[in-house]
Parts: sequence; C-alpha cells; structure tokens
Amino acid sequence: MIEGLAALFAAQTLLFLMLGFALGFIVGAIPGFNDANVMAILLPFTLLLEPTVAIVSMAAIYAGAQAAGSIPAILMNIPGTPGNAASTLEGYPMSRAGRSGYALGLSFGASTVGALVGALLALLLAPILGMFALSFGPAEMFMIAVLGLTVVSTLSSESFDKGLMIAGFGILVSFIGADSMSGFPRATYGIAELYDGMPIIPVLLGLFGLSELILLIGRAQISDQTENQSRGMSEIFEGLRDSMRQKLNLIRSSGLGYLVGVVPGAGATIGSFLAYGQAKQWSRTPELFGKGSPEGLVATDSANNATAAGAIVPMLTLGLPGSASTLVMLAALVLHGVRPGPEFFTTFQVDAYTILFSLFLSGLLIGTLGVFLARYAQRVVFIPNAILIPTVAVLIFIGAFAWRFMAFDILLMVIFGIIGVALKTYRYPAPAFMLAIILGPLLESNFLRATRIGGVESLLASPISKVIFAMIVISVLAPTLIRLLGKKR
Repeated sequence: MIEGLAALFAAQTLLFLMLGFALGFIVGAIPGFNDANVMAILLPFTLLLEPTVAIVSMAAIYAGAQAAGSIPAILMNIPGTPGNAASTLEGYPMSRAGRSGYALGLSFGASTVGALVGALLALLLAPILGMFALSFGPAEMFMIAVLGLTVVSTLSSESFDKGLMIAGFGILVSFIGADSMSGFPRATYGIAELYDGMPIIPVLLGLFGLSELILLIGRAQISDQTENQSRGMSEIFEGLRDSMRQKLNLIRSSGLGYLVGVVPGAGATIGSFLAYGQAKQWSRTPELFGKGSPEGLVATDSANNATAAGAIVPMLTLGLPGSASTLVMLAALVLHGVRPGPEFFTTFQVDAYTILFSLFLSGLLIGTLGVFLARYAQRVVFIPNAILIPTVAVLIFIGAFAWRFMAFDILLMVIFGIIGVALKTYRYPAPAFMLAIILGPLLESNFLRATRIGGVESLLASPISKVIFAMIVISVLAPTLIRLLGKKR
C-alpha cells in the first residue's frame, strides 16, 4: 500500500491524473459526449505510458465525467452522462426557481462525499466484494432489474398509474432489436440500425435535451432569476454546506451506489435511481420531491459517483467490466500485459493500490475544481434562450451522431424529442421511460437465461435473490406504511 501511494505521487502519475480528470470534466459537462468514447479514442496513446499511469488517467476521466455530468442536468435538464439522468429530477426545478448555484453546490458536495466513500469501500472491500460479485447469476441480475423498476413508483409524484404505464411502454421499446437468445430481429421494420437494440445516447438526448429546448422556446432564459439577483459563490457554498449536513442520506446513498456498481452490468443509472427512491421513501418531506428537493439531489449524485468506484472493483478482481468505461480500462490493462482477475491483488499489488488511491485524489478534485468551475457554469441559466437554444441544439445533434457515427441516430433523437415533449406536456415521468429502456434488456436476457437453466422457481432459489426480493417488497410497501404512520400520529 505504501509503494502504491508513492507511485501515485510520482510526478508523471500525478500529471496524467490531473489531465485525465480535467478532460473527463469537460467531456461530462458537454451534452451528448461521454467518457467511454473519449477513452476509446485515447486508448492507442496509452501504450506510450506505464500501465499504472494509463489506467489511473482513465479512472480520472471516468470520475471527472460522472461528476461534471450533473452540470447540464441541473442547468439545462440534459444529463451529461446516462448516470446523471436522475439528477434532472430535483436539480432542474431548482434552476428554474433561480437556485442554480445552490443546486450545483449540493451536487458537488454530494459527488465529493460519494466518490470518497466509494474509494474507501473499494480500498477496504475490493478483494472480498469482487468474489461476492461472482455469485450474481442470471436470477440475481433479474431481481436487481426488478428492484430498479420499483423505483418507477417514486418517479411520478402525481400518479403511480402514469409511472407504471410509461415504464411498461419503455420496456416494450427496449425489446426492439435482435432477440437476446435467438438473434431474431423484433420490431425493426427492416431498419438495420435498430438490429443492435435502441441506442441509449440518442434516446437520452431526445427525451431530455431536444424536448427541453423545444419547451424553452418562448421563454427569455432558463431561470426566473436575473444574474444581478444571483448570490454567486456564497450560494454555491451554502449548497455545499447543506449537503454535508445530510450525513445519513450521504452514507446510505453512497453505500447503495457502491454496491450497485460492484454488480457487473448494473451501472450508475440504476444506482442513482435506486438511491433517489430510497431517499424519497425515508424522507420526512416526500411531497417536496420533484419540486427541487435537496435530499433527492444529494442522494442521486452521491450514489452516482460512488457507483464509479464500485464498477472498477469487478473489473480489477474478476476481469468483468461493469460499464462501457470500465470495458475500455480493461482493454488498456490487457494491452499493457496486466491481466485482471482473482489474483490481481496478489500479483499486481502495487498497481492495484495505486489505482484505488487515485480514486481518493479524484474525489478531492471534484470538491475543489468542481466548486471553482460551478460559479462560471451557473451563468448558463442567465444566457438568453435566443443564443442558448441554437448553441445547445448543435451540440446535441453532434453528440447523437458521434455515438455510433450514424445519421439515423439524429432522426431517432428527433423522434424521441417529440415523445419527450408529449410526456412532459401531459405530465408523464420521462425518467421512468428512460429507466425502463435501460433496464429492459437486462430484465429480459437474465429472465430467459435463468428460466432456461433452472425454471421459474430458480428466480428465488438463492439467498441473494431472496434478499433482493425482500428489498423489492419493502420498496413497494414502505411509502404506504410511512404515510399510514404519519396519519396515525
């Protein structure tokens, strides 16, 4: 551990860590661009670096993008990365109400704590939880997906029926493409671009980005507040301070996000939405959720950044990437002759601890660089929409194309932009639709695998599945029980 710490503070390692974090921060703050694409582009250049330096710089890109993705989510209702989709639920209503600085302070405070808690848990539990993740089979992954779908009930403050209905529609949309078992195309209508399924980035940019730009037409600017009324850094520091006061929420959400990150294939989107649902269920003021609740924003952003640390654990200990970003990291390690697996913490001890200690440094950079840049990012909400709308539109159109370099994705984004306008106009929860599209393939493929291996009864055969099922029941019943207890009091 001491040698790993010394390797981290070598001049070259520190330099590339800071460069990677700055690049990831910039990429995360631009709607439509993502860390996985940038890391893939930079992969050949990492061959010129030492293996540890290469993976540390990539981990820093990952951490920076996850934190900065909340900036456009809060200011413009456009998530910087899919994991930041939940940040729009509370962050954007705050910006519309003239509290953008406060929301950014809450976000970066929660992101810092989430990253540091995730790094600490990774350092202490990585070898143990890496083997634990290996026990997650198709049945357990199916139950994880069902647990994620129970969050749908918390995403619609007006009607549970609306949330359930739109989630069902999202699952149907997620089934478009080749069948996960037979490879037979479904509902593609002969469109080759849909054979691999519904691409996430164009859908995300359409539902949240383009639809919001359309709805902003006719408004002078995003915020109801003028720039002269903004309190600048004092407002940001107020949000930072208030986020630190939510100790239980921070620890619970960070721990939950880390555990979800450890499960291969679960991802930051599921982690942040689960944390949001738990925060609402245990909140004393659940009626404020969806209207700019500090508790909701702290929960989503702490979980999102803790998930990033958790996702690195199965990549190092099992060689199983939990996301597109960790897949590129895995490729970088293999290209350098470092083979991740159960023996990684014995064969490559110094490299392992250098990587894990770098997560702490990235967490500290979120709290320093992020807070410093938040003051300048906040000014986006005061830019006249006549300038902002066409500028952001160009960025999201480029982002939709850059995902797969297909012109079809631009058309797809426009279609989902129109769907997003309809959802927001008739008050259906767009995040529930997005979450269902993400969880649909996970739900279907693991259900089919589990039932073909051991039948339907195998879904609840293992102790892990039973524990997750108990969590599902608690998640469904907790809001009703809390409401009844409140009436009794």
